[in-house]
Amino acid sequence: MRDETGEWQVRIALCPSGREEWLRGNLGWSIAIEAIKRRKGFIVNDLLAHPQWGEAAKLFGIQNLVAVPLNPDGQAQGVLIAWNNLTRDGFTSGELKLLTTITAQTSGVVESAYLFQQLRQSFQGFISSIATAVDAKSRWTAGHSHRVTQYALWLAERVRLPSDFVEKVRLSGLLHDVGKIGVPDAILEKPDRLTDDEFAIIKRHPEEGYRILSPIRQLRGDILDGVLYHHERVDGKGYPFGLVGEEIPLMGRLLAVADGFDAMTSDRPYRPGMPKEKALAILTEGAGTQWDRDLALAFVELMKTGPLLKSEPEEAMP
Repeated sequence: MRDETGEWQVRIALCPSGREEWLRGNLGWSIAIEAIKRRKGFIVNDLLAHPQWGEAAKLFGIQNLVAVPLNPDGQAQGVLIAWNNLTRDGFTSGELKLLTTITAQTSGVVESAYLFQQLRQSFQGFISSIATAVDAKSRWTAGHSHRVTQYALWLAERVRLPSDFVEKVRLSGLLHDVGKIGVPDAILEKPDRLTDDEFAIIKRHPEEGYRILSPIRQLRGDILDGVLYHHERVDGKGYPFGLVGEEIPLMGRLLAVADGFDAMTSDRPYRPGMPKEKALAILTEGAGTQWDRDLALAFVELMKTGPLLKSEPEEAMP
């Protein structure tokens, strides 16, 4: 069957132990290609006598088989192969008809799943492009969203969050600073510390990002929580709402740790980035006040015990 990239992969539903290797070898691929070429199913009984496949069939002890392409009237998305290595009873035309009916019903499902994966990849690629465009507003923020995303993914996996939530972490991390698209370049590039008025403009970016993205129904919930709440502090001194502790949604608390670490270790026009060891010490000190205690300490432990402290995260692409 084709995977989400369009490449062919072997998927096995039921197979005696030690017998699946023939499907992944030349014999299995040759049979699958033949079914695709014929655009209809076929039976080969007494496979051992087949001039092309006989020797390989003997090696694996396969006596009879039936192969039916999925989606035979369009682009083939897979091939269903059933075989018999227990008796010499061959497959019948009735069994071929039954499998053909099954594949005809299955083909629509497979095609829908394939198109869904294609659409999902396009959507994630679009999100990544948005993040890159936002980061490109200033040389000081280049790569920030992708690094924050990777840090957040490492942390989410470290604390064993559910896989569906981890996938939302990827999108929320990439989009968390999209509200900065409305911040004037002069503020982002300012070589001195910001005035109170300038900082007030910066502080509007979580709400602005939420406003921009909230019409997209698929982003509502956890993903937009990261956009809106990643600058909240568990002691209530954050923004935009001054939420306290677990009033801050989990995505916001998680991204706050990743965002804080990258902000401290990245160069800014008014100061150089600090060493990672110092940033980790600040995270430790601020655990339970600025950042969620458990998440901050888990991130520090992760960075100290793994190879991540010495490496730069790769871009968290879809």
